[in-house]
Amino acid sequence: MSHPLRAFASILLPALIFASRSDAATFHVAPDGNDSWSGALARPNRDRSDGPLASLQGARDAVRKLKAAGPLSEPVRVVVAGGNYALTAPVVFTPEDSGTEKCPVSYEAARGAKPVFSGGRRITGWQRGADGIWTAQAPEVAAGRWYSEQLWVNGRRATRARSPNKFYYYMPRKISHAGPAFVANAADIQPLLNVSKDKLRDVTVVAYHSWEVSRHRVASVDAKVPAVVCTGGAPWAFCEWAPNQRYHLENFREALDAPGEWFLDRDGTLCYKPLPGENMARAEVVAPVVEQFVNFAGEPDKGRFVEHLTLKGLAFRHGQYVLPDKGHGDGQAAQSIPAMIMADGARHIAIEDCEVGHVGIYGIWFRRGCRDCRVVHTYLHDLGAGGVRIGETGIQSAEANRTARIVADNNILHRGGRVFPGCVGVWVGHSPDNAVTHNDIADFYYTGISVGWRWGYAESLAKRNKIEFNHIHHIGWGVLSDMGGVYTLGPSEGTSVSHNRIHDVYSYDRYGRGGWGLYTDEGSTGIRLENNLVYHTKTGSFHQHYGRENIVRNNILAYSMDGQVQRSRVEPHRSFAFENNIVYWRGGPLLGRPAKDTNVTFESNLYWEESGEPIQFNDVNFEKWQELGKDTKSLIADPKFVNPRNGDFRLRPGSPAAKIGFKPFDYTKAGVYGDRAWVRLAASGKYPPVEFAPEPPPRPPFAVANDFEFAPVGSTVDDAHIYVEKKGDSIAVTEETAASGRRSLKITDAPGLAAVYNPHFFFDPRHTNGVTRFSFDLRVEPGAVLFQEWRGEGHPYRVGPSLWIGNGKLRVHDKEVLELPAGKWVRFEISAGLGPQSTGAWDLAVTLPGESPRRFAGLKNGSPDWKTLHWLGFCSTANAKTVFYLDNLRLENAAP
Repeated sequence: MSHPLRAFASILLPALIFASRSDAATFHVAPDGNDSWSGALARPNRDRSDGPLASLQGARDAVRKLKAAGPLSEPVRVVVAGGNYALTAPVVFTPEDSGTEKCPVSYEAARGAKPVFSGGRRITGWQRGADGIWTAQAPEVAAGRWYSEQLWVNGRRATRARSPNKFYYYMPRKISHAGPAFVANAADIQPLLNVSKDKLRDVTVVAYHSWEVSRHRVASVDAKVPAVVCTGGAPWAFCEWAPNQRYHLENFREALDAPGEWFLDRDGTLCYKPLPGENMARAEVVAPVVEQFVNFAGEPDKGRFVEHLTLKGLAFRHGQYVLPDKGHGDGQAAQSIPAMIMADGARHIAIEDCEVGHVGIYGIWFRRGCRDCRVVHTYLHDLGAGGVRIGETGIQSAEANRTARIVADNNILHRGGRVFPGCVGVWVGHSPDNAVTHNDIADFYYTGISVGWRWGYAESLAKRNKIEFNHIHHIGWGVLSDMGGVYTLGPSEGTSVSHNRIHDVYSYDRYGRGGWGLYTDEGSTGIRLENNLVYHTKTGSFHQHYGRENIVRNNILAYSMDGQVQRSRVEPHRSFAFENNIVYWRGGPLLGRPAKDTNVTFESNLYWEESGEPIQFNDVNFEKWQELGKDTKSLIADPKFVNPRNGDFRLRPGSPAAKIGFKPFDYTKAGVYGDRAWVRLAASGKYPPVEFAPEPPPRPPFAVANDFEFAPVGSTVDDAHIYVEKKGDSIAVTEETAASGRRSLKITDAPGLAAVYNPHFFFDPRHTNGVTRFSFDLRVEPGAVLFQEWRGEGHPYRVGPSLWIGNGKLRVHDKEVLELPAGKWVRFEISAGLGPQSTGAWDLAVTLPGESPRRFAGLKNGSPDWKTLHWLGFCSTANAKTVFYLDNLRLENAAP
């Protein structure tokens, strides 16, 4: 047989002889190979003058040489022997590495072999410390050449030293004008005060924003406020979605206090506290180096594609992610995070029987201009983000740049979101005609499968997607919110979400955003949700935020904790049809939101509340509900499941389900299929019961501690309501003068304003009892006229402490009590009892420059019945061009 290498045999070693099948040219790769060899032999020859190649890059280059001799005339196989391979850079496949339909190129494991490509490095030389902490040295870190934020010990992801070790700290409130910043509880950040400034930026704040997280480096810590200032911007301001926002701290030596935690110091010292029974003398410890394993680098906008290439039976492990200096935050689904295997301009690419594990980002992403590719029978596990991504967040104008017809079938995706909890198991963006089928998706903190990327009814490419026969379970874990087993967005006509088994979906639902089994979110349109089994969810088996003409048919929906079915927004079209479903639960309402309007239809359903409690349909009984035209052919009856408490939802003989047109379906077909070992692997996860975080501590009373040193020049007052007319008046931070530090707040009045009390600002403390104290430094310039006042709620409002300043005089109750020097800083301290502690009076202390405080006790409140503080502010009333300055504002409330 004429061999295709003969035409360029002089380029290779004279001894080159191809080991080949009759139908394929074959190269070999082995751990003891050499990329200067031919790859024609599976094992090195006797004199080690030839043998297998050593790397995928070497094999790729050999295939390139083969193709350079002329078009391929037979398939090409790169056969990879078992063993461990060091991966120090991504393997990049470009269009010149393509096969053809008749002559594809495959990189595949040898029969029965498991080649492992590791992008990590072994850490050795461990020494035990007196405190039980083991240390090893990484001189590349001290030299600034390398750093790691992930570590694996004996195949287990070690926990980066964090505080608290479990659950969260809470932000009492944000600080608006210092970049991402928040007020903290003093005890929570006390350890950070001992961290040197050069190491403080390695401390990470992980902030939880309902359905996402943001990760920030620490820029500074202020013990006086107390506050934390972070680098970079989050997608939302802190405390945007809820008061008492959750966060935790990572990566500082003082947090290394629990077994299984680790910390890497910039001086190169790696510290680890072993788990019970771990022997660090024999432990395999790996830290990642590479940021990507494989890159299919086509150029679809130029019509150049990587085609007909397969990876089969290869394992890729240990991938890197290091937080940028600016931090990281996404609005949803960790959308900007790349994958360890990236594909652009890929056609007929297959990833089969592979493994991607122990990584810091997503696993696989068919991103731009990919068509007719597939990932099948692949194990994706221990992921920093999610498993598989398809398409993009934007709509590409050129058809060649759009991704479509991708298959993700029979894969296991377990233990994701370990760095980016807001990720998704399988994510489909603006991409049509994909099939996400028979996957086992478990142990993520947000959504299992997300389809579509359009909030509302504008153009979307996510059409005709097939989301079927997936087993999605044990997600959420009470960590994030507003999530679903399957989650959809935007117009999706022709999409099927069917035959899936979804269970154990538990959100962090403290502030009204839930965790649902099936979730058609904003604008979801034209989706058929059929033959799904959904059970054990937090806030409902099915929820539609808003959408159009969806069909929810022949599903079993069971055992949600807080309501079973929900439609959140009423719109002037049919939201969905809910028919032939069985809804089964114990305790709580059936419907989460009103559904009595005609734009959502319910018909031929079977409802059963397990305890026998009467069922209400919103606020009416079944008879009244039917009078509204709802569920006229539906039943309230026990469906007679075999053993629903233990997940057996087969119907026993005599079930009334047939009377409402329900057609039994085999939900055991959801999930992976194939050989027993593969099915056992999918079922091997051990999942403890979900443990919800305890109630957050009560928010401390509203407080202010503002010396304006954090605030940029030109900004205003944190947490205050600001009113200026911008007609020469202003309220802004300045460096013109300060009582302490460099900055203060400058209030500039102007003539001819519409309201005499402008400019002004106020806080809304909402203090109702105890004693409130407010202090500040004031500097008045000639002509300044102002008042500072405390008010209650209601109209007309009631007045507590009130003082007025004009013509250099301090007045209380229209009585002059003190002269104030112009252009000098004066200290004011005010205190008053509230609620039961109110005495009807307040105390004032004023400290002039170089003098002792002058005290005025028992000053009468402006209103005898004033008892609560809902407005505390400053108003300038000069009606002229005047200025005064404020500094060191401090407000605090002491509970009784």
